Amino acid sequence: MASTKAPTRVGIIGLGFSDSTFGPGLWAGSAHVPYLLASPDYTITAICNSTTASAQASIDHYKLDPTIKAYGSPSDLAADPNVDLILVSVRVAAHYALTKPALLAGKEVFVEWPLAATLAQSEELTALAKEKGVRNIVGVQARASPLITKLRSLLTANSIGSILSTTVVGTFSGLPHDVFPVGAEYYMDINSGGNPFYIFFGHFLDSFLHVLGPWSEDPHYLSAVLDTKYTTTKLVDFATGEVKGEIPRTAPDHVLVQGKLASDALASISYRTVPTAQVQEPGIIWTITGTEGEIVVEARQGQWQMLGAQALVVKMRQGKGEVETIELSEELEGNKAVEAMGGVYQAIDVGDGGYSGRNVARVYEALVKGDKAKFATFEQALESQRLLERIRKVAGK
Repeated sequence: MASTKAPTRVGIIGLGFSDSTFGPGLWAGSAHVPYLLASPDYTITAICNSTTASAQASIDHYKLDPTIKAYGSPSDLAADPNVDLILVSVRVAAHYALTKPALLAGKEVFVEWPLAATLAQSEELTALAKEKGVRNIVGVQARASPLITKLRSLLTANSIGSILSTTVVGTFSGLPHDVFPVGAEYYMDINSGGNPFYIFFGHFLDSFLHVLGPWSEDPHYLSAVLDTKYTTTKLVDFATGEVKGEIPRTAPDHVLVQGKLASDALASISYRTVPTAQVQEPGIIWTITGTEGEIVVEARQGQWQMLGAQALVVKMRQGKGEVETIELSEELEGNKAVEAMGGVYQAIDVGDGGYSGRNVARVYEALVKGDKAKFATFEQALESQRLLERIRKVAGK
């Protein structure tokens, strides 16, 4: 039976485009817009960029409905009565300034991860969202992935007994370590709030905590090392291939975290950067050991938050039984809107047929269904950001 509820009207802050397929400002177009165009539950009613002209250029570039409003001010967007939900998809340094007007106007907000560049800013936005009583979401979309759904289900069913320990060996291999696009210099700065530690590693850490629960608050049960082995990075115009210069890198490219979870399970997470293709194919190997068995997740290299079933192998052994390969393909199937995303991608000429946005689509689906296990509120995402700050402090960075 078709839904009789009016679609949620979405205003997007940060819908950019470029001749390059890699660089800042492209995420909203590749990961959000295709699903929003395909779904009967959402409709895009406004675009806000740094100027009204820029917003209109994005509307034209993505072949959006010409009736969509173009704005150059987040306050003007927030005041639009035809906008219910505001998506903030820009570099993290601007999250706070662009999200606050939306909350003050009582709008629902979907902010990309991390919520803000500093913990203090994130805490302020979280408190404001609670005060206003508006629905709020942070884009840690791997929570909605088939993998995380399955892992939580297996552990809830006590499939491998009580968890004794967990070990993660991962790489930052989904992104180049020696070159980065012009305009994204902040990604090399540890203090920017948007770098491999907070974004790349942070996305995985949020999933880790969502599956296994919080880290112990006991300071004795957290140790960490953050190190930068590659101290400079070349800036490149990816549209032309031209090298524009070289900048210092202070963001860590190696992360080691050990300790104990609140559940009393031991935990070890190691992320490294490799200069060339690694010898071992899986970019991440995540082992969860229980009293009655063990689960191993192998993920091909790439950004964790975008991984789908096609990039994963999940195996489980219960007791003395045979090793079982856990199928994720059935959970990969979405509704007609998710399946239609591939056609939308082709129509607006972005991305890879929809795969990079499938977990984002699942978050939007979860919002419609009220499936709170598949998305993070500001308050929930804040716990992941707080742990990142604890790790950094313990590591002396």
